[in-house]
Amino acid sequence: MSFFTYLEEKITELLFQLFFLSLVSVVLLFYGVDMLFVVLLIIVFISIQGLLEWCMYQKKRSASRQIIDLVDGLQEAYYIADILPKPKEFQNEAYYYALKKACKAMNDEISRITEEKQAYQDYVEGFAHEIKIPIGALSLTFDNMKNYSLKKETDKIFQLVEQMLYYARSENTEKDYFVKQLYLDEVIHKVILKFRYSLMEHKVTIDIRDIEKIVYTDEKWLIFILSQIMQNAIKYFDKQENKLTIYSQDNETNILLMIEDNGCGIEASDISRVFEKGFTGSNRNKANAMGMGLYLSKRLCDRLGLHLDIASKEKEYTRLIITFPKGTVHNFSK
Repeated sequence: MSFFTYLEEKITELLFQLFFLSLVSVVLLFYGVDMLFVVLLIIVFISIQGLLEWCMYQKKRSASRQIIDLVDGLQEAYYIADILPKPKEFQNEAYYYALKKACKAMNDEISRITEEKQAYQDYVEGFAHEIKIPIGALSLTFDNMKNYSLKKETDKIFQLVEQMLYYARSENTEKDYFVKQLYLDEVIHKVILKFRYSLMEHKVTIDIRDIEKIVYTDEKWLIFILSQIMQNAIKYFDKQENKLTIYSQDNETNILLMIEDNGCGIEASDISRVFEKGFTGSNRNKANAMGMGLYLSKRLCDRLGLHLDIASKEKEYTRLIITFPKGTVHNFSK
């Protein structure tokens, strides 16, 4: 707010002061006081009053700036009413009271919603854990019966339930991960074994090389991320000779794991959006896609302190790159 805007808000008070100054001047002149003295008196009064108003303006401006900085520095701005200094002006006290009531109502509503969300998340996690047991039993039964068609369908159900479970947990990874030393080749082989029937069905040739590396992260979360990438690759194979290439690259500060397929690829215009929730692309068969696999993979990589990137050329290849920082300790997102 400028100084002139501040004066406009006090126009009634200033007009009264000018009226009072004019009245005093007329009285002084009526009683024969020298006009020069009256003019000097008017100048002195206006100067002093102007200086006082300027000082008051600077004081209020400084107080306003402090409140603005206080609000900007708060991560959760709805707590502002709890730390704002209580105003002394009568009208501002009413605004302060209204703000306190509004913030209290908002915080109560946020607490209620948070409790409901946590209860729903607990229910989803509990349901997913319970339903995985009979699904696993069905999958094992069909495997023993060598009924691979039904086993494939039960495995799809299992993967969807697993995706739901990890999505529910994705906001609280720090409570559910355990960082340890992992041999990358062992983890890769576990994921390939998990999708062996789908890979055989699509007649996929697998080229694995240079993956005898050690990384530090949570094994369970890494297997899930790799499973989502593998599942995504299998879903979009479209050639007579499908090929999956997995290899790593050892740099000075990190280890890169590359997973490349020769599927339908991604349009250049879609590359920047592949990690968005629900995005399935404009050149893919959306009937079997929910757009959650890469979204979850990216989300979990970010939270685990890893980096997930993608490169692709339409009708040629899609390559996912996971970057593992070297060393036993690195920062994790909260």
